Amino acid sequence: MVDTTRLEKLLGSAPTPGPKRAGGGAVHQPRSLALSGHRELRRDGARGLSPQRLAQVEAEWDSLQSFTRDPAPNSAMTQFNKQARAPEIAGLFDVLRTQLSQTFADRRLRTLAITAPHNGCGTSFVTAGLLASFARRNEQRVLALDLNVGAPALHRFFELQSPGPMDAMISGAASPHDHLVKITSRVAVGLGAPSDSPDLLSKSISAQELAEMLDELTAELVPQLVICDLPPLLEGDAAMTILPQMGATLLVADSNTTTAADITQCERLLAEKSDFLGVILNQNTSAARSNAKRS
Repeated sequence: MVDTTRLEKLLGSAPTPGPKRAGGGAVHQPRSLALSGHRELRRDGARGLSPQRLAQVEAEWDSLQSFTRDPAPNSAMTQFNKQARAPEIAGLFDVLRTQLSQTFADRRLRTLAITAPHNGCGTSFVTAGLLASFARRNEQRVLALDLNVGAPALHRFFELQSPGPMDAMISGAASPHDHLVKITSRVAVGLGAPSDSPDLLSKSISAQELAEMLDELTAELVPQLVICDLPPLLEGDAAMTILPQMGATLLVADSNTTTAADITQCERLLAEKSDFLGVILNQNTSAARSNAKRS
């Protein structure tokens, strides 16, 4: 588990993203959505809601289940989470939150992918820290989805009980309400559980089913931002299946293990998949332990 004390961010200007490639996946009957979900809603659906529509959206958020703490959380994870709430680290995530909010508003984006070259770089920590920052402000409707179906971890950072594997929600076999948990009145997280066959689970992701799930969530909950914790980019093709559905991407690199060649390879893969915003450096130092003692 990474131990993070500093985030270095790059949110450089980039051209307006063009049309996304059509996703792969088997052709099948689309599931019946409560509302008509379209890609445009992911970008513009949060604007100009009528009072009646806003009331419907607020009712949908009210219907989401409240979080339930894991009755037996991992003690090491509890200590890590205590450390992560240190003001120095929370403040860095607040800066990242503000930069992303401004960038997404300027570029009319709604979906953010957070990925890494390899497992262990800290994508779930960054996703959880960013979501916690939005929860502290509680002004925007924000969803986080654990789409790293092979190694889901978001539930551990929030110390929540996790439902079944996320593929059931992606395929439509399970309702989003079975996986979505409210952190605050406007912030929620979609949790997944580890599978007995993670390799098979990762290969089961369908781009078409994923697009339909995002359309469904966008139509019913009208989030202003959807943050997706993705599988590692250089370990299998699961992340590449998901990325065409994302508006923008952040890459998480670990200062101890990620090489310049890893980052170059990831940037090459990301070039045509989404709007690449930059790199977050997860730096592991002993200072984080003293932060935990002071918090």
